[in-house]
Amino acid sequence: MKADVFDPRALREAFGAFPTAVTVITASDPAGRPVGFAANSFTSVSLDPPLLLVCVAKTARDYSTMTAAEHFAINILSEAQKDVSIKFARPAEDRFAAVDWARGPNGCPIFAQVAAWFECSMHDVIEAGDHVMMVGRVTAFESSGLNGLGYARGGYFTPGANPSAAGGEIAAVAVLERHGALFPLGDDNLSLPDYGAAGGDPAKTLASQLERLGLSVHDWFSLLDL
Repeated sequence: MKADVFDPRALREAFGAFPTAVTVITASDPAGRPVGFAANSFTSVSLDPPLLLVCVAKTARDYSTMTAAEHFAINILSEAQKDVSIKFARPAEDRFAAVDWARGPNGCPIFAQVAAWFECSMHDVIEAGDHVMMVGRVTAFESSGLNGLGYARGGYFTPGANPSAAGGEIAAVAVLERHGALFPLGDDNLSLPDYGAAGGDPAKTLASQLERLGLSVHDWFSLLDL
């Protein structure tokens, strides 16, 4: 057996550990009819020029139409659009009938109430195993400010959700460094400093507590919701 031959299901589950946005890729067929499917293999590529890419399975029902299109659109679904994701992830005759959408500047279907949308001209189609990478050059876009719908390990989540609003607690933890070494607090049981911040700004709460210890606070890099 080759070293790079893996169990497809196990590999898929491992890939699924990486949280992604949920999008619906849309275009129009030669007759002007809308086509589209759900996809989470989407990423930004470049700001100058403005490029993005999405991976499309060669077995996708609209593969030929999508890869031959001059323009396509990425609809980043909002947290309230789980039903749209489910609908476009399954085969159906007219998935667009139950969605509020309109044509973009280049005729691609743009959904209402999405977190953001991008309309693109086809920049390149790159072979990649059992998929192709469609690279698009952004020609128009809009961001609504709505929270996006996330997907990981086979389930949906909302990346922008505030756990304190749902009864959870936000804890802020600091990693301290002195002379190139980690600097925990305590005498016998060493630990990193952490403070609850229910109802407040966790970064400000942590900074205030550290300053009371006489420590200089700078270079914030991460806050974890616990």
